[in-house]
Amino acid sequence: MELTQEDLFKLRKAPNGVEYLYIPVLDDTGIVRTFFTTRRGGVSRGDFDSLNFGKYTEDDLANVEENRKRLFSALGIDKPILVFPRQVHGDAVACLTEKDILGRDNITIEDTDAVITKLPHVILTTVHADCLVVYLLDPVNRVIGLTHAGWRGTRENISAKTVDLMVKNLGAERQKMIAVIGPGLDGCCFEVGTEVYEAFRDRFDFIDDFASNLNNGKYLIDLKGLNARQLRDAGIDRIHVTDYCTSCSPALFFSHRRDHGRTGRMGAGISLL
Repeated sequence: MELTQEDLFKLRKAPNGVEYLYIPVLDDTGIVRTFFTTRRGGVSRGDFDSLNFGKYTEDDLANVEENRKRLFSALGIDKPILVFPRQVHGDAVACLTEKDILGRDNITIEDTDAVITKLPHVILTTVHADCLVVYLLDPVNRVIGLTHAGWRGTRENISAKTVDLMVKNLGAERQKMIAVIGPGLDGCCFEVGTEVYEAFRDRFDFIDDFASNLNNGKYLIDLKGLNARQLRDAGIDRIHVTDYCTSCSPALFFSHRRDHGRTGRMGAGISLL
Protein backbone atom coordinates (compact mmCIF):
# COMPACT_ATOMS: atom_id res chain seq x y z
CA MET A 1 0.00 0.00 0.00
CA GLU A 2 1.39 3.40 -0.99
CA LEU A 3 1.13 6.01 1.74
CA THR A 4 1.52 9.74 1.29
CA GLN A 5 4.30 11.47 3.17
CA GLU A 6 1.74 12.98 5.54
CA ASP A 7 0.23 9.55 6.21
CA LEU A 8 3.58 7.81 6.68
CA PHE A 9 5.12 10.30 9.12
CA LYS A 10 2.75 12.46 11.12
CA LEU A 11 3.88 15.58 12.95
CA ARG A 12 2.91 15.95 16.59
CA LYS A 13 3.44 19.01 18.80
CA ALA A 14 3.51 18.19 22.49
CA PRO A 15 2.24 20.58 25.20
CA ASN A 16 5.86 21.32 26.16
CA GLY A 17 6.55 22.58 22.63
CA VAL A 18 8.52 19.59 21.37
CA GLU A 19 7.67 18.67 17.77
CA TYR A 20 8.36 15.18 16.51
CA LEU A 21 7.24 12.78 13.82
CA TYR A 22 5.76 9.36 14.47
CA ILE A 23 4.86 6.48 12.15
CA PRO A 24 1.17 5.47 12.22
CA VAL A 25 1.72 2.34 10.11
CA LEU A 26 3.87 1.05 12.98
CA ASP A 27 2.30 2.73 16.01
CA ASP A 28 -1.21 1.69 14.98
CA THR A 29 -0.24 -1.96 15.48
CA GLY A 30 -0.61 -1.15 19.18
CA ILE A 31 2.68 -2.77 20.15
CA VAL A 32 5.30 -0.10 19.41
CA ARG A 33 5.94 3.60 19.81
CA THR A 34 8.11 5.42 17.28
CA PHE A 35 9.60 8.88 16.92
CA PHE A 36 11.82 10.98 14.70
CA THR A 37 12.60 14.37 16.16
CA THR A 38 12.45 17.66 14.33
CA ARG A 39 14.67 20.59 15.27
CA ARG A 40 11.81 22.41 17.03
CA GLY A 41 10.95 22.66 20.71
CA GLY A 42 14.31 22.46 22.46
CA VAL A 43 16.65 24.77 24.33
CA SER A 44 19.79 24.77 22.14
CA ARG A 45 20.84 27.96 20.40
CA GLY A 46 22.71 29.15 17.34
CA ASP A 47 23.67 26.45 14.84
CA PHE A 48 22.00 23.85 17.09
CA ASP A 49 18.66 25.63 17.39
CA SER A 50 16.77 24.16 19.03
CA LEU A 51 16.03 20.46 19.67
CA ASN A 52 19.54 19.09 19.14
CA PHE A 53 19.51 15.40 20.10
CA GLY A 54 23.21 14.68 19.49
CA LYS A 55 25.84 14.69 22.23
CA TYR A 56 28.80 14.49 19.86
CA THR A 57 28.46 18.04 18.58
CA GLU A 58 29.79 21.38 19.79
CA ASP A 59 26.52 22.10 21.56
CA ASP A 60 26.47 22.44 25.34
CA LEU A 61 25.92 18.96 26.77
CA ALA A 62 23.44 20.33 29.32
CA ASN A 63 21.28 21.57 26.44
CA VAL A 64 21.32 18.15 24.79
CA GLU A 65 20.34 16.44 28.03
CA GLU A 66 17.47 18.90 28.50
CA ASN A 67 16.33 18.37 24.89
CA ARG A 68 16.28 14.61 25.40
CA LYS A 69 14.43 15.01 28.69
CA ARG A 70 11.83 17.18 26.96
CA LEU A 71 11.35 14.65 24.17
CA PHE A 72 10.78 11.71 26.49
CA SER A 73 8.43 13.80 28.59
CA ALA A 74 6.51 14.61 25.38
CA LEU A 75 6.34 10.88 24.66
CA GLY A 76 4.97 10.24 28.16
CA ILE A 77 8.02 8.25 29.26
CA ASP A 78 9.32 9.15 32.73
CA LYS A 79 12.17 6.65 33.14
CA PRO A 80 13.16 5.35 29.74
CA ILE A 81 15.65 2.53 29.26
CA LEU A 82 17.67 4.05 26.44
CA VAL A 83 19.91 2.19 24.04
CA PHE A 84 22.33 4.17 21.89
CA PRO A 85 24.61 2.49 19.39
CA ARG A 86 27.86 4.45 19.11
CA GLN A 87 27.57 4.89 15.36
CA VAL A 88 30.68 4.49 13.21
CA HIS A 89 29.16 4.17 9.71
CA GLY A 90 29.80 0.43 9.75
CA ASP A 91 27.61 -2.66 9.46
CA ALA A 92 27.68 -4.08 13.01
CA VAL A 93 24.27 -5.10 14.41
CA ALA A 94 23.80 -5.62 18.16
CA CYS A 95 21.17 -7.99 19.60
CA LEU A 96 19.96 -6.68 22.96
CA THR A 97 18.96 -9.29 25.55
CA GLU A 98 17.77 -9.23 29.15
CA LYS A 99 21.26 -9.54 30.60
CA ASP A 100 22.36 -6.47 28.64
CA ILE A 101 19.92 -4.16 30.43
CA LEU A 102 20.00 -5.65 33.93
CA GLY A 103 20.30 -2.77 36.38
CA ARG A 104 20.90 -0.22 33.62
CA ASP A 105 18.80 2.57 32.14
CA ASN A 106 21.23 4.18 29.70
CA ILE A 107 23.16 1.83 27.47
CA THR A 108 25.76 2.71 24.86
CA ILE A 109 26.90 -0.02 22.48
CA GLU A 110 30.25 0.79 20.96
CA ASP A 111 31.08 0.55 17.24
CA THR A 112 27.53 -0.34 16.24
CA ASP A 113 25.04 1.05 13.71
CA ALA A 114 21.96 -1.10 14.27
CA VAL A 115 20.20 -2.68 17.25
CA ILE A 116 17.54 -5.38 17.46
CA THR A 117 15.55 -6.73 20.41
CA LYS A 118 12.42 -8.46 21.70
CA LEU A 119 12.53 -6.63 25.03
CA PRO A 120 9.59 -4.34 25.90
CA HIS A 121 9.99 -0.86 27.38
CA VAL A 122 13.45 -0.44 25.87
CA ILE A 123 13.92 2.45 23.44
CA LEU A 124 16.27 1.71 20.57
CA THR A 125 17.65 5.09 19.55
CA THR A 126 19.89 6.41 16.79
CA VAL A 127 21.02 9.93 15.86
CA HIS A 128 20.93 11.47 12.39
CA ALA A 129 21.84 14.55 10.41
CA ASP A 130 21.38 13.22 6.83
CA CYS A 131 22.02 9.48 7.10
CA LEU A 132 18.95 7.28 6.87
CA VAL A 133 17.07 5.56 9.65
CA VAL A 134 15.38 2.23 8.92
CA TYR A 135 12.65 1.09 11.31
CA LEU A 136 11.88 -2.64 11.34
CA LEU A 137 8.99 -4.44 13.02
CA ASP A 138 7.62 -7.96 13.05
CA PRO A 139 4.31 -7.30 14.84
CA VAL A 140 3.42 -10.99 15.14
CA ASN A 141 6.62 -12.20 16.78
CA ARG A 142 7.19 -8.81 18.48
CA VAL A 143 10.68 -8.12 17.20
CA ILE A 144 12.02 -4.64 16.46
CA GLY A 145 15.12 -3.21 14.84
CA LEU A 146 16.57 0.23 14.21
CA THR A 147 19.31 0.90 11.67
CA HIS A 148 21.54 3.88 10.94
CA ALA A 149 22.34 3.67 7.22
CA GLY A 150 24.73 6.20 5.74
CA TRP A 151 26.40 5.57 2.41
CA ARG A 152 29.06 3.31 3.92
CA GLY A 153 26.51 1.26 5.84
CA THR A 154 24.33 1.07 2.75
CA ARG A 155 27.28 -0.18 0.73
CA GLU A 156 27.75 -2.89 3.37
CA ASN A 157 24.07 -3.88 3.13
CA ILE A 158 23.37 -3.04 6.78
CA SER A 159 19.57 -2.96 6.40
CA ALA A 160 19.48 -6.50 5.03
CA LYS A 161 21.95 -7.69 7.67
CA THR A 162 19.67 -6.28 10.36
CA VAL A 163 16.74 -8.23 8.91
CA ASP A 164 18.81 -11.41 8.73
CA LEU A 165 19.79 -11.19 12.40
CA MET A 166 16.22 -10.44 13.48
CA VAL A 167 15.24 -13.71 11.81
CA LYS A 168 18.23 -15.75 12.96
CA ASN A 169 18.53 -14.53 16.56
CA LEU A 170 15.03 -13.45 17.55
CA GLY A 171 12.61 -15.55 15.50
CA ALA A 172 11.26 -12.82 13.24
CA GLU A 173 9.62 -13.86 9.97
CA ARG A 174 10.42 -11.93 6.82
CA GLN A 175 6.92 -12.15 5.36
CA LYS A 176 5.47 -10.60 8.52
CA MET A 177 7.91 -7.71 8.78
CA ILE A 178 7.26 -4.03 8.06
CA ALA A 179 10.10 -1.68 7.11
CA VAL A 180 9.97 2.12 7.13
CA ILE A 181 12.79 4.22 5.70
CA GLY A 182 12.79 7.61 7.38
CA PRO A 183 14.01 11.13 6.68
CA GLY A 184 17.50 11.64 5.26
CA LEU A 185 19.21 12.96 2.16
CA ASP A 186 17.09 12.27 -0.90
CA GLY A 187 18.51 11.53 -4.31
CA CYS A 188 18.14 15.21 -5.14
CA CYS A 189 20.77 16.19 -2.58
CA PHE A 190 23.16 13.26 -2.12
CA GLU A 191 25.83 14.34 -4.56
CA VAL A 192 29.05 12.30 -4.51
CA GLY A 193 32.30 11.97 -6.41
CA THR A 194 33.35 9.20 -8.74
CA GLU A 195 35.09 7.29 -5.94
CA VAL A 196 31.83 6.85 -3.99
CA TYR A 197 29.90 5.88 -7.12
CA GLU A 198 32.57 3.31 -7.97
CA ALA A 199 32.49 1.95 -4.41
CA PHE A 200 28.80 1.19 -4.96
CA ARG A 201 29.34 -0.09 -8.50
CA ASP A 202 31.92 -2.57 -7.24
CA ARG A 203 29.32 -4.01 -4.87
CA PHE A 204 25.99 -3.69 -6.70
CA ASP A 205 25.48 -4.36 -10.40
CA PHE A 206 22.16 -2.47 -10.17
CA ILE A 207 23.66 0.80 -8.91
CA ASP A 208 22.75 2.66 -12.10
CA ASP A 209 19.10 2.17 -11.22
CA PHE A 210 19.75 4.50 -8.27
CA ALA A 211 22.45 6.84 -9.61
CA SER A 212 22.35 9.82 -11.96
CA ASN A 213 25.53 10.89 -13.74
CA LEU A 214 25.88 14.69 -13.68
CA ASN A 215 28.64 14.47 -16.31
CA ASN A 216 31.03 16.58 -14.25
CA GLY A 217 32.65 13.86 -12.21
CA LYS A 218 29.71 13.91 -9.80
CA TYR A 219 26.72 11.63 -9.28
CA LEU A 220 23.42 11.83 -7.44
CA ILE A 221 22.70 8.60 -5.54
CA ASP A 222 19.34 7.55 -4.14
CA LEU A 223 20.22 5.93 -0.81
CA LYS A 224 16.57 5.44 0.08
CA GLY A 225 15.98 3.50 -3.12
CA LEU A 226 19.09 1.42 -2.53
CA ASN A 227 18.01 0.50 0.99
CA ALA A 228 14.51 -0.38 -0.22
CA ARG A 229 16.05 -2.63 -2.90
CA GLN A 230 18.23 -4.33 -0.30
CA LEU A 231 15.24 -4.89 1.97
CA ARG A 232 13.25 -6.40 -0.92
CA ASP A 233 16.16 -8.67 -1.72
CA ALA A 234 16.17 -9.69 1.96
CA GLY A 235 12.58 -10.88 1.62
CA ILE A 236 10.64 -7.89 2.98
CA ASP A 237 7.48 -7.06 1.03
CA ARG A 238 6.02 -4.25 3.13
CA ILE A 239 8.42 -1.35 2.70
CA HIS A 240 7.46 2.31 3.12
CA VAL A 241 9.78 5.15 2.16
CA THR A 242 9.31 8.78 3.17
CA ASP A 243 10.21 11.57 0.77
CA TYR A 244 11.23 13.90 3.60
CA CYS A 245 14.68 15.20 2.63
CA THR A 246 16.70 16.58 5.53
CA SER A 247 18.66 18.99 3.31
CA CYS A 248 15.53 20.36 1.64
CA SER A 249 13.66 20.98 4.92
CA PRO A 250 15.66 23.51 6.99
CA ALA A 251 12.66 24.48 9.10
CA LEU A 252 12.18 20.87 10.22
CA PHE A 253 15.56 19.16 10.17
CA PHE A 254 19.26 19.60 10.78
CA SER A 255 21.47 18.65 7.83
CA HIS A 256 25.20 18.00 8.07
CA ARG A 257 25.67 18.58 4.35
CA ARG A 258 23.48 21.66 4.01
CA ASP A 259 24.91 23.25 7.17
CA HIS A 260 28.55 22.43 6.32
CA GLY A 261 29.07 20.17 9.29
CA ARG A 262 28.15 22.56 12.09
CA THR A 263 24.65 21.50 13.01
CA GLY A 264 22.56 19.47 15.42
CA ARG A 265 21.20 15.95 15.20
CA MET A 266 17.75 14.40 15.06
CA GLY A 267 16.89 11.39 17.19
CA ALA A 268 15.08 8.31 15.92
CA GLY A 269 13.54 5.67 18.14
CA ILE A 270 11.33 2.61 18.41
CA SER A 271 10.19 0.75 21.51
CA LEU A 272 8.01 -2.28 22.16
CA LEU A 273 5.19 -1.43 24.57
